[in-house]
Amino acid sequence: MYLEHWNLNLFPFENVADEHFFFESDVHRTLREDLQDGIMRRKGAIALTGGIGCGKSTLIQRTLLSLPEDRFDIALINYPCLTSIEMLFEICQQLGLEPNQNDRSSMLHTLQEHLIKNAETGRDTLICIDEAQSIPSLETFEELRLLLNFQLGGRFLMSLLFVGQPELQRKIAEIPQLQQRIALHLNLQKMQAQDTTHYILHRLRIAGSTQPILTRQAVERIYQHTTGIPRRINHLLDRCLLVGMREGAALLDSKLVEATMQRYPC
Repeated sequence: MYLEHWNLNLFPFENVADEHFFFESDVHRTLREDLQDGIMRRKGAIALTGGIGCGKSTLIQRTLLSLPEDRFDIALINYPCLTSIEMLFEICQQLGLEPNQNDRSSMLHTLQEHLIKNAETGRDTLICIDEAQSIPSLETFEELRLLLNFQLGGRFLMSLLFVGQPELQRKIAEIPQLQQRIALHLNLQKMQAQDTTHYILHRLRIAGSTQPILTRQAVERIYQHTTGIPRRINHLLDRCLLVGMREGAALLDSKLVEATMQRYPC
């Protein structure tokens, strides 16, 4: 426990999606606005990709929380390693529906009725699939694509949001009909050096820091090692704060960061 040593109230670099620690760079803000625009305008299908640990899930959580609760009926699927019929059933369950689990026709009929009811009452239905690159078969992707055929009065009855690692784009490209339905392709890049500095300082401030904890050279070394990937930054800095406490350090400098990197590769 290093909180007392560094005069912090919270652990600043936990790798969980915590709304309190959300950091929005200009790049994140633009992506979030693009996502919101695509969702609010019922674009049909949207794909967001980014490397491991870049903050896709955190960005999606922030985006979903910003949508008007009274307008959107949202199914968020975090474990998409499902067959096509399992995916249909999971979507139905997420939307509070209880069709026959083993009857595809029953599930589709129940889902369509629900989508129409939502549309008639002014609600939009959004299906968000995180880690979508883990969908195990093209058959499941095809099942999802066919759901976009649910339309009424010149509008999609539901929107699909695929979120995943870069290989997701390759999987989507294997189904030209689905690729053509993706109205918006977005990519979340690694943070640049300046944003990395702001990210670190932001999380420390939210955790209760009122005095400098890192030297400029330490931040530069952290950026060089992590290449601006938030998850790697969190891993490294959490270890640095622990090592700094053990050594009685008043500041994290580049030497301590280097020693921590050697001791705890990440």
